[in-house]
Amino acid sequence: MKTVYPLLGLALCSLAAQAQEKPNFLIIQCDHLTQRVVGAYGQAQGYTQSIDEVASKGVVFSNAYVGCPLSQPSRAALWSGMMPHQTNVRSNSAEHINPRLPESTATLGSLFSQSGYEAVHFGKCHDMGSLRGFKHKDPVAKPFTDPNFPVNNDSFLDVGTCEDAVAYLSNPPEEPFICIADFLNPHNICGFVGENEGVHTDHPIPGELPPLPDNFEIENWNDLPIPIQYICCSHRRMTQAAHWSETNYRHYIAAFQYYTQMASKQINEVLEALYSTPAGKNTIVVILSDHGDGMASHRMVTKHISFYDEMTNVPFIFAGPGIKKQKKPINHLLTQPTIDLLPTLCDLAGIEVPADKIGISLAPTLKGEKQVQTHPYAVSEWHSEYERIVTPGRMVRGSRYKYIHYLEGNGEELYDMKKDPGERSNLATKSAYQQVLKEHRAMLDDYIVRTQDDYRTLKVDADPRCRNHAPGYPNHSGPGAADMLKRP
Repeated sequence: MKTVYPLLGLALCSLAAQAQEKPNFLIIQCDHLTQRVVGAYGQAQGYTQSIDEVASKGVVFSNAYVGCPLSQPSRAALWSGMMPHQTNVRSNSAEHINPRLPESTATLGSLFSQSGYEAVHFGKCHDMGSLRGFKHKDPVAKPFTDPNFPVNNDSFLDVGTCEDAVAYLSNPPEEPFICIADFLNPHNICGFVGENEGVHTDHPIPGELPPLPDNFEIENWNDLPIPIQYICCSHRRMTQAAHWSETNYRHYIAAFQYYTQMASKQINEVLEALYSTPAGKNTIVVILSDHGDGMASHRMVTKHISFYDEMTNVPFIFAGPGIKKQKKPINHLLTQPTIDLLPTLCDLAGIEVPADKIGISLAPTLKGEKQVQTHPYAVSEWHSEYERIVTPGRMVRGSRYKYIHYLEGNGEELYDMKKDPGERSNLATKSAYQQVLKEHRAMLDDYIVRTQDDYRTLKVDADPRCRNHAPGYPNHSGPGAADMLKRP
């Protein structure tokens, strides 16, 4: 039975009439949240009811692509409005590898705090200095046990994040504010993989197991670029899941849905706190994710190196004063939350956007006006997770096709996103698509020149021990990602 949130619904219904000169902003981010599990996107129902309620009163963007399917590069880019090659934060490694953003870089927090906003952040950071300008409070972990699925510090910290955000929004400041509630879940799914490493028998769970996605199986491993064939050798979680049965994957999906529900309930608490005060009537709510999750598509768990939609196409939702409700998700625009969030929020707040920010403001669309400035394509970048294996890649998503290139082996993928939304048939080697391939190669070249991307000069560093077994995760043997720390 669907849960109804009357307070939330009532508040959102009255928002448009309550717009003031300087709106407040509440940004809610969930780590790993993929569109597939969000009801507002129509593929699944019942796991994100608080998010769906916000979406029903606002604008939902369908084609929203992050700058990198990895946490730290994505977050450093998001809060600075820059792409990973511009921030030079390209992996999850610490400062000895990735430099902190310089003080001279304008960030979302610095722009808003300098314009009279109180900028506060609760929850996960992993930002390499890009949250500069926000007052941050570290959450206090609140351990608990769960009878159905393993829980770890990801879930424990989210309890503290929820409490901190609720306390702030229940007694907001008199000046305008921009508040970020940064949840870890459904990131707890990574710990679930570790708890269920290798061949195993799953513990019973309540209810019927969810089905596998239509794009679960790989039809031809040899048709994929080398870095994709061997993710099981470069990513610890894929090493752990390489020999899973189909039932194991179905338990994985159930666990992901469960951790998502946990986050959704906490998001509802945050929203109820927001709308318990007059400030809530003048607050624009934004919901998004730093990246997605494989959720068993292409036999993948969590995320790593691939640019499939499950990993790169994330929820991107707006609702609040001045935001014109749209009946259906907007699918005719390519959006890039990584670089578009900053100029969009600045535009809505009447703050000048620095000239070096390459994103566009989506405010016209949000207000129900014509969107004159658009992206001809969306881009995502990959370098490495922890420098154990470095296999740089780029994705270019055009109006219909998605093109992917990896430096290793000059690997290419091309997908018709209209006929093949599951990205199952690689068209890069098909003679009938050579003109389309040429056009998308040119898009990548244009991006490289326009943004001064150093992609073509980057080096591949892939241990040959990770390329020895037959292609495909079920064929995994030999060393895994953790062993790469002990390279000769």
